[in-house]
Amino acid sequence: MKIGDAVFVEWEDSYGCSSSWQDIPNEGEPQTMLCQSLGWLVRRSRKCVVIVPHLAENERMGIKQGCGDMTIPAASIVRITRLNVKK
Repeated sequence: MKIGDAVFVEWEDSYGCSSSWQDIPNEGEPQTMLCQSLGWLVRRSRKCVVIVPHLAENERMGIKQGCGDMTIPAASIVRITRLNVKK
């Protein structure tokens, strides 16, 4: 996978965040959430990937922009798949 590829990322994240004090349950299995994100891979390191779902470009002016960037920790990634999408 390389910078500029369209990707589908499945990743685990925390679940729940109470807004007030409450008893801690002693039963049941702790849970996480499986998240799914689509976007263009714009940065990648050993610690994380950055994807952007919205890209814009003006070739005459040489301007590229992105909106909605998301940084996903590499340790949270379950699977990342390259999509066959043309720009």
